[in-house]
Amino acid sequence: MKLGLIGEVLGHSLSPAIHRHLLGAAGIRGTYELIEIPRAETARRIPELLASLDGFNVTIPYKTEVIPYLDGLSEEAARIGAVNTVAVREGRRLGYNTDYTGFFRTVDAIGADPAGKDVVVLGTGGASRAVIQCLYDRGAAHIAVASRHPEAVSAEFRDFAAARGAELISYEALAETPGGWLLVNCTPCGMYPRTEASPVAAETAQAFPKVIDIIYNPIETELLRAAREGGADTANGLRMLAAQGVAAEEIWLGRTFPEDTVEALIKELEGLL
Repeated sequence: MKLGLIGEVLGHSLSPAIHRHLLGAAGIRGTYELIEIPRAETARRIPELLASLDGFNVTIPYKTEVIPYLDGLSEEAARIGAVNTVAVREGRRLGYNTDYTGFFRTVDAIGADPAGKDVVVLGTGGASRAVIQCLYDRGAAHIAVASRHPEAVSAEFRDFAAARGAELISYEALAETPGGWLLVNCTPCGMYPRTEASPVAAETAQAFPKVIDIIYNPIETELLRAAREGGADTANGLRMLAAQGVAAEEIWLGRTFPEDTVEALIKELEGLL
């Protein structure tokens, strides 16, 4: 099998290690490569990859941009409006969203069930869509989505958020009235190599008893460190990464992996970091 990951900057990615592990466990010969695509080249490169690969993952900033090149979407990808996994079957190019599954498992791992609770999501990119959809499906009472420039958020994202009862707010508004049950960072702020950065001040992070940062490198971001020191239960993005990777391989291979596969992957990835 010929597989890969497309994105703009991929030097930090652990996806090759994940998929080498899973292909080996399944006894499948295959390759998984990192494919960096400058924004100006998407119209040429994406069709080329769809013609040459059996499937690929999609990361920042192409989770929505890839959709026009596909023949169909799974139910969850259509609801979320973002794709992180593409499979090519019998000439048909199909999009899926396994971030949803990965985030679902991360929420449960720290006992952060959002049902009836107020939650805050940082960021309006492709990953935040899966997070918002999951929180909505799990019955969150109120979802606030923080953006650096709320006035510049696309009408399409505004419609997506409004349909799920999510409110767009500025970071200034969040800092003035911080607090709630769960805070989720879906921005790259704090990701390697700029590990000293945090999307919000420590006081804001410490106003939530549950904090998730979908970044996995570093293992503990400045946001998570501040939250932990304030007594919060925290989780990084490794579980989401591992779980979405397993779900993607299950789509590509048409088979399921044992339930303990995600935990084994997390331990292996922690060793790499």
